Amino acid sequence: MRTSSHHHLDKLLSLFVALILTTGINGNFPKGPLQSMDLNVAEDTAVPLLIFQFIATNDAVKSFKISGETEGRFHVEDNGWLYSNMSLDREQKAVYKLQIEGLNEKQETVEGPVTVTILVRDTNDNQPIFTKKTYDGVVRQNARPGKAFMYVEATDLDDPATPNAKIMYRISQQIPTTDKIMLFQINNETGAISTTEEGYNLLDPAKQDSYELIVIAKDSAALPLSTNTIVLITVKENLWKSPGIIEISENSTDPHPKIITQVQWNEPGAKYELKPKDKMFYPTFPFVIDDNGNINVTEPLDREKISEYVLLAYALDENRELLENPLEIVVIVTDVNDNYPVCEHVVTMIEVQENENIGSYIGTVSATDMDKEDTGSSLLNYKILDQEPKIPEDNMFTIGDFNGKIQRFKGHLQKKNAPEYILKVLVSDQLGREGGLSTECIVNISVIDINDQIPIFEKLEYGPITFPENTSLDTVLIEIQATDDDEALTGSSEILYHVVEGDVNGTFKIITEESTNKGMVQLAKPLNFEECPVYNLKISATNPEPLVTGVEYNASSFTFLIVNVTNDDEPPQFLASSYRQWIFENASKGAILLKVEAKDPEGAGVRYELTSDPRNWFRIDPKTGEIFVNDELDMEKERHYNIRAIAMEEDNPKKRSKVDISIYLKDVNDNPPKLAKDSSSFFVCLPAQEETKITIHAVDDDVEIGPPFKFSIREDPGAKWKIEPINGTHASVIMKLGAHNEETDYKTYVTISDSGSPPLQGTDFITVKVCKCTDSKECFIEVDRESTSSKVGLAVGILLGTFAVIGLILAVVFLNMKRKKNGKGPKTDPKAARTEKETIALTSA
Repeated sequence: MRTSSHHHLDKLLSLFVALILTTGINGNFPKGPLQSMDLNVAEDTAVPLLIFQFIATNDAVKSFKISGETEGRFHVEDNGWLYSNMSLDREQKAVYKLQIEGLNEKQETVEGPVTVTILVRDTNDNQPIFTKKTYDGVVRQNARPGKAFMYVEATDLDDPATPNAKIMYRISQQIPTTDKIMLFQINNETGAISTTEEGYNLLDPAKQDSYELIVIAKDSAALPLSTNTIVLITVKENLWKSPGIIEISENSTDPHPKIITQVQWNEPGAKYELKPKDKMFYPTFPFVIDDNGNINVTEPLDREKISEYVLLAYALDENRELLENPLEIVVIVTDVNDNYPVCEHVVTMIEVQENENIGSYIGTVSATDMDKEDTGSSLLNYKILDQEPKIPEDNMFTIGDFNGKIQRFKGHLQKKNAPEYILKVLVSDQLGREGGLSTECIVNISVIDINDQIPIFEKLEYGPITFPENTSLDTVLIEIQATDDDEALTGSSEILYHVVEGDVNGTFKIITEESTNKGMVQLAKPLNFEECPVYNLKISATNPEPLVTGVEYNASSFTFLIVNVTNDDEPPQFLASSYRQWIFENASKGAILLKVEAKDPEGAGVRYELTSDPRNWFRIDPKTGEIFVNDELDMEKERHYNIRAIAMEEDNPKKRSKVDISIYLKDVNDNPPKLAKDSSSFFVCLPAQEETKITIHAVDDDVEIGPPFKFSIREDPGAKWKIEPINGTHASVIMKLGAHNEETDYKTYVTISDSGSPPLQGTDFITVKVCKCTDSKECFIEVDRESTSSKVGLAVGILLGTFAVIGLILAVVFLNMKRKKNGKGPKTDPKAARTEKETIALTSA
């Protein structure tokens, strides 16, 4: 029941609202027609609260009525003002649905009802509240940074869609703290607490087993509200640790699988998994892990295949998610002596010269051992067991105990007595001690002959021999022979022949036959009787291998050969193999081009002729060889002109030789420029434009002299002409014809200058026909009646002639058919018949 004071308050409120509404203090308040709308109202606003003024669109409306979720808070006055007389709280109710109607004087609804939604806008009037006053958490030593081990949570009753309810977390204090280092961190959005990098490294329950954090939760409003809580953290030992490096002896005979180590998660119930760190590296993975974290090796290991394994042990939760980073475990496979030494080669091949000094190193026998390096299992010992043959004695070689290097030890090597030696070498590991493993290696030592014998000629002198000077180069003039007692088919016995005296021009060469060491004397250059009629040659025989110290070549390694050359009548020889000359095309008749010269080897007189001169441009003096211009030259006809000169003996013209002469003509400016064929005649269709432009094109017969051209034009009194250059070869001719409707022909002269020095001018003319044109834009030419009659007469004559030829052909055919029908006349040759048909066809055509 409302008291009298409540009635008094309502009366005062109504008077206040009425005062505002009647005095017109409403300019700053929203208003508008009566229609459905949403209105935003902030919570906790002072009352009375004017919200909106509705303006009736119907003049009959005298008052307004409100209904719906008013809850005694919302009212409407007769003048349309909607207001609230009670403060709003969004956390109690955020939306109100109201209906507004316009009433006439009879309180009848004449406008509406419309729906008005009141949306209560949030203000930051609630602070965050933690779900617990204090939180307890446990963290393990070496817990992974960033991985949450606990959470805190706070709530805010404000609108979750606004910053008023968005909560941010922060650690304000850590107790105790060491050097101001934060060992813990919090996710400012989720409240997840984890270790920092420093906490991962520094947390140690033996030094500090508990910490206290003060955590603040603050909303994100412009004027934020906050609260805090206390987090108690206990530090415990981390059981998830790598056992370190595990060593396993290879080829173990123990029962398998065999436990080699164990890993353990911090809490019971974890699932374990084991994988190789590098899957591509291991052909098989001989390790497993059981439910208790025991790691087993499943089979014996072989160090020579894989000497080290890297395992990754995983701890998983019930969803098989990682509880922590995997542990890396290294397994080292230790060595046992289970590999025999292996010879690097089935047979080690070594060569040694006959005169090799005692103590000289001659080669190495190598072996390897797959056991671990730098251990007794892989360190090898070498020992010679046997030597075959034992000529001239046993133990002619010795070997290094630990490096396998073989040296000359004693005795004298002679290839003819013992061309090779076979050594059996024992290679043992464990340095040859008891329990070691050993292998025999074979060494083949080949004795190499030394070059201690010189070549000796069978004859001290060969010849004399005689050959004409025209002997071909591939002719074998003579065979010579030297012998060498060193080992056959080696560099010590191979013989090289050289002419060392009597051949300054290198006329001779000597080729050695490999199988017999025979020397075949041939020509490297043609013989020349005039230069040298007799050769006295000194020839040496040497080896490609150097002689041993103390042995030298002597007179037995040299021989002499006399070669006589007979004369041959040779043709004259030109002093040059070819000639090349440049000359201007305007060279005067009688000008000298060049001089050719030939000599006869026998000294005979020489006479000259020219051949291959198709234009007869040149002539040659038959005695001196001078070549002169014989006629006008023209570069535009021949830029490169070839002729040939002949030199012959005066008394024997058959003895002759020839030489080619290349002549290059240089251009001179001897051709004036002119208009191109397509630039001499033009036509303009009627009606002609007042100004017409045509394009002309100039050319020049000179090859190297010509453009750019300069154009000028001679004016015609009947038309105004002007010329403008386009480029080096084209110009525009502009004709100003004026008003022109009659057919007329124009002709004007164009002067063209080329770029020569001095320039050459040419004058040409162009014609322009102004005419009536057809639809195809060509001049229309009327047919002349008289010429038409002549053409008709000509056509009739041709037609009558054609009929006469056809009549003749038909007569010939008729006679042939009649002859065949009577069976008279010779048989027809098919080829002749075909020829006759072809003749008729051609005649018809």
